[in-house]
Amino acid sequence: MADFLSLDEELICAVCRDIFVEPVTLPCGHNYCEECVNQLKRSSTEEDESHHYTCPLCLAPCDVRIDFKKNIVLHNILEKYHQSRQSGHDCSICKGEQKLPAEKTCLNCEESYCTLHIMPHFENSILRQHVLVNPISNINKLCKSHGKELELYCQTDHAALCVYCMLPSEAKHTEGHSVVKLSDATANLKENCQAKLSDVRGNLSEIKQCLADIENTASTSKHVLLSLFQTDYTQKKLEDQQVDCTSFLRRIKLFLDFEEQAWQKRFSVDLVQESRNLKHRVERLMKLRGRLVEAQEGLQQALAIQDPLLLLQTSQNTDWGDLYEGESCSRQIQEVREWRGPKPVASAKIMPLFQTLRGTFSGDDIKLNPQSAHPGLELCVASGSLWLSKNKEHSGGPYSVLGCDAFRDGVHHWEVMVADVPGWTVGISYAPPQGEVASAEFGSDDVSWALSYTQSRGQFCAEHGWYKFCFTNPAPGLPSRIGVFLDVDSGILSFYDALRLEHLHTFYCSLNAPVYAAFSINVEPEGEGLTKIRVINPEKNQ
Repeated sequence: MADFLSLDEELICAVCRDIFVEPVTLPCGHNYCEECVNQLKRSSTEEDESHHYTCPLCLAPCDVRIDFKKNIVLHNILEKYHQSRQSGHDCSICKGEQKLPAEKTCLNCEESYCTLHIMPHFENSILRQHVLVNPISNINKLCKSHGKELELYCQTDHAALCVYCMLPSEAKHTEGHSVVKLSDATANLKENCQAKLSDVRGNLSEIKQCLADIENTASTSKHVLLSLFQTDYTQKKLEDQQVDCTSFLRRIKLFLDFEEQAWQKRFSVDLVQESRNLKHRVERLMKLRGRLVEAQEGLQQALAIQDPLLLLQTSQNTDWGDLYEGESCSRQIQEVREWRGPKPVASAKIMPLFQTLRGTFSGDDIKLNPQSAHPGLELCVASGSLWLSKNKEHSGGPYSVLGCDAFRDGVHHWEVMVADVPGWTVGISYAPPQGEVASAEFGSDDVSWALSYTQSRGQFCAEHGWYKFCFTNPAPGLPSRIGVFLDVDSGILSFYDALRLEHLHTFYCSLNAPVYAAFSINVEPEGEGLTKIRVINPEKNQ
């Protein structure tokens, strides 16, 4: 079995987790189904315009414009493999057209399993107690406890039994129970079926009458009838809503582009005008300064004149008369100081939509909750900072903490400064049980969604329960500030590089309770440097 299991693993596509269908080979050497590669191409094209997608196993880049040829050798191996493994019973868990042959049938699960899917029955302590037999087609004819044919019927418990069920060690059907041959109970079973059939027919008749009443009531509203009795209409309605929503969002993007271009032009005009205003003020001051310097030199020359008449004429020069009056000169200087010229128009032209959007997407002031913090953490609630304590041993992590405020609806976003932190986790989480700290690793369970970074591995990981997606930084250099965008009503949780405004990962959640901002410092065994992260409001830290 180990040899078959090893061979099965080599013939499984890492994307669909099914046996290869029309396998192709990427430049990195890994094999995938042709359709799986096409899905990778489409998903990459939708997310960005880099014309590259990554190999799911080694993350090597692949050009979407390359058309790969079929792996003939692997295709022939698959054909011979299927021919040699024909057993007449397929695995009931395998997906796709080419299912693996069944190795065992579990009477308790009523399923047949291949060598891959049977492994939990060998590893799990509970599943090891199940009864495994050679592959069979009709599982329902065998006893789940003993694997023997069901020949008896307990009329007390309404259960089919095998002969082993009547042994003294299996006494639950012997004391006071009526047990007969299964063949002799046919008439009684048919009577029970007839009674149940009558009840079912009565319920169907009642539903039919109820539908008729609804149809008569809604006869004046054609679209209501369509929504009740035509599933195609419902599907078309959803498709129309999708088209309308997509079109509307595209228009919003287009309108925002228009506004951005208009604002840029307006601010450019204002900057030019402001530059002219400054230049005009400087020119007026320089002109006044030049006259004062000229007056100063003239008066200094007058002091050296011996002729009284000439001295009188020089000191009474009318060109400098206004300069001799202190208030007049000070007034001119004050006018230049206060003069601003034409007022900027860009800020006045910003449409009300901008203010509405700014109010909708305003940043959140995240306050850390000391009661949810790990004992090894130090917090500064005022600044929103957390770091590892110098006075405590760094063991028993993760070092996690939650925010104080619960997010129940609306749009929220905040940023976390993670520069020079070797390991961190940010995300959201439901509230822990009363009186407990946030000690679970965020993202490793079904009550939290998180993005983490590990310096030793040099990669990011987005996690929620069983889902885990690891990737490297799409841009050179590491983000020093991580942005978090949360739309509670829509269940959208996105992470991005807050300085470069580049997308990192997005979750599509189903939130059924208030969530809290979650933070964690991850300590690696090889190094416990004193690290610090800080959560900030992006609107107040531009």
